[in-house]
Amino acid sequence: MGRVAAWAARHARPVLSVAVVLAIVAAVGATRLPTDAGVGTLTDSGSATAEATGQVRETFGEEPVVVLVKEELPKLLLGKDLFKLLRLEGCLSGKVPKGATAIPGPCAELAGTGAVDFVTGPATFLNESVVQIDDQLKRLAEHVPADRFREYLLAVATKYGITSAPSITNEDFVATVVFDFARPRGTPKARLAYLFPNARSAQIVIRLRPDLSEAERHRAIGLIEAAVAETSPRKACKEGQRPAPCFELEGGTYVVSGAPVVIDGVSRALEDALLVLFALAVAVMAFVLLLVFRSRWPLLPLAIALMAAAITFGLLALVGGSLTMASIAALPILIGLGVDYAIQFQARFDEMGSVEAAAGRGGPTIAAACLATAAGFLALQLSPVPMVRGFGWVLIVGVLIAFALAWTVGLGTLALRRAGPVAAGDPPSLPVAKASSERGTLRRHPPVDRLLTWAQAYPVAVLAVGVGLAVMGWAAGTRVDTVTDVRELAPQNVKAVEGLNELQDTTGVSGELDVSITAPDLTDPKTVEWMAGFKKRVLEANGFSGENPSCLDAEICPGPALSDFLVRGGETPTAKRIDATLSALSPYALRQVAPIDPETGEVGKEALISFGIRAQSLEDQGKLVDRVRDAVGEPPEGVDVELSGLSVIAAESASDLSSSRYWLTLAGLLAVGLALLLIYRSWRRALVPLVPTVLATGWASLLLWITGIPLNPMSAALGALTIAIATEFGVLLSGRFHEERRSGAETEEALRRAYSRTGAAVLASGVTAIAGFAVLVASDVQMLRDFGLVTVVDLAAALTGVLLVLPATLLLLERR
Repeated sequence: MGRVAAWAARHARPVLSVAVVLAIVAAVGATRLPTDAGVGTLTDSGSATAEATGQVRETFGEEPVVVLVKEELPKLLLGKDLFKLLRLEGCLSGKVPKGATAIPGPCAELAGTGAVDFVTGPATFLNESVVQIDDQLKRLAEHVPADRFREYLLAVATKYGITSAPSITNEDFVATVVFDFARPRGTPKARLAYLFPNARSAQIVIRLRPDLSEAERHRAIGLIEAAVAETSPRKACKEGQRPAPCFELEGGTYVVSGAPVVIDGVSRALEDALLVLFALAVAVMAFVLLLVFRSRWPLLPLAIALMAAAITFGLLALVGGSLTMASIAALPILIGLGVDYAIQFQARFDEMGSVEAAAGRGGPTIAAACLATAAGFLALQLSPVPMVRGFGWVLIVGVLIAFALAWTVGLGTLALRRAGPVAAGDPPSLPVAKASSERGTLRRHPPVDRLLTWAQAYPVAVLAVGVGLAVMGWAAGTRVDTVTDVRELAPQNVKAVEGLNELQDTTGVSGELDVSITAPDLTDPKTVEWMAGFKKRVLEANGFSGENPSCLDAEICPGPALSDFLVRGGETPTAKRIDATLSALSPYALRQVAPIDPETGEVGKEALISFGIRAQSLEDQGKLVDRVRDAVGEPPEGVDVELSGLSVIAAESASDLSSSRYWLTLAGLLAVGLALLLIYRSWRRALVPLVPTVLATGWASLLLWITGIPLNPMSAALGALTIAIATEFGVLLSGRFHEERRSGAETEEALRRAYSRTGAAVLASGVTAIAGFAVLVASDVQMLRDFGLVTVVDLAAALTGVLLVLPATLLLLERR
């Protein structure tokens, strides 16, 4: 290691120039990293739920974008606003009728992109109902005698209340189709809740094409928002002039929301968060280094760390990676660790005055600490969640790059401080035992001295109190609150999150749970009857029943299903009745529940039953998913049922994260211990640095319980992360202690020397690492903010443990 550092010193300027250019190029490449807050970050593509979700998206389109229409239904549907709604739905569909011209602006652009797969809404539903009824009446008039035809019309009028020609301009017809006359005025029928959640709102449901890229999806969502937001006089709309849209309601408003909108909004917020965190990390760590690192070039470690972070994220872009919530959290962590390695090498150089001596004597210990940290991060690969595994890989690659740069570029740059060039084979200028008396710009820090004095004076008491507090913390850790509500964890100032809140407050739902049904024959009466029964069981089990059909009060809300078209009034479906009903339905009506096979003209083999659900804690969402699974019962032979959608994936992912929290911590501990055992070939050297870290996990849990700082899904990686970072401090100090012992110092003196020479550097490294995590507190992403607070507590406890418990442990072992 000394020879490599000496070579870097002899070629300091070229090495530094290459590193700077590489870092700049990598930083530019990193700016092109796409953000990803979607399904792929939460579950593996090969999981059953992910495959079912992918199949549903391929057949039915993406998770729905919802345009909430806030207006009293009688005014919306029985007046001029219905035609504005019809025009808006036509615009959003991206379909331009033959001979017509697309409305200029967002509508025309949306039609040009072809991004929309399917649209259904109140006006489209009513218009389609008119078309279907007209077609059926024409067929009947052609094949049924006039007297029987009149009898049929009389029966329809008696049963459904339709006494005049169906038309969306016919208020009686519209009211008969939509409203439940057995309930207060304006109450919509329960089975139409997916379009009319209550008497004061309606919804337009838009499904985008599943094969859109992130950029195309972002553009499509932007066009939908632009189309809904625009207003202009009706004349401008009719004449196709700009400004174009003619969708402004006389008494209502629109809100655009839905899972794709929220994911897109959060993704953009992540990009902004990265820039903010980067700027804050640089400023905070520069301040910390100037405050605690007593060296002639105190900001050099920060420069090395920034190079390492830039190269790491540049490599991430090169291999086709993306920015997730977790990888953004890795940025300040990498800067903190990069500063740590550079500080350790620079402290050794300040002490010894020689690049080769600093690397040759201090390098192995710093390398051991780096490898132990990387081993701890490697344990994150056992996580069931892709986002956490990607987080681990970013950290592993980042710490190795940071160490390599600190070893070569950092020490090489320090050689430029000398008056003359570094000669080949430049020997160490001073023996280690004499170095502190003649060199060394690091000063002893009172906090370090005070903790060491306590540890030396009361080693048994320090360990006893430490173990006692740790046991209390491990017991209290099970009672620390965990926040998993998506609305609380997402950035609160993002427009999409505000829209999600408004959607749920107005309708009672804000997401969708999909049930995919695959069968050889979806029109088999047994299958149709089972689908109807399954949907009824789900609704009744979750509060939506005949006695209380309210989406605002129930935990689940009915969406469309094939059985809705084929089963009426509790009648037992028959093959003849099913065939007759299907022949009267248009492909458009079935598109959202069971698409028509284009080759055979028959209903395909896959159907979809959708339920509207509300945003809630992922724990409660998981319980809801379990209740829906329980309601499946025993489907007919050959019928496969799979739950799918982002809501199911998020609930399963949260469960995986929660269950993996403790065993990931144990895996990290084992990985670090094994790495140290392979390095030192000594159980004592391998396990002693872990003692304060293990105790600190209990202390941190106790502090979290006392302060009330909550955990969140990202906290699953916290244990392994803290162990990996904190063990590094223990390795550095215990390594320096054994180095002093080998030089002939007695136990007490070896501890004093180790803490006077390396302790201050460890304190500086620890404070910068804590500062790196503290930067996350400034994020407007609640998940990152809480994660930063929790990690600051954990690392502060770990650093205290290293500076207090480690010397007590070493002292007792040496006395034995």
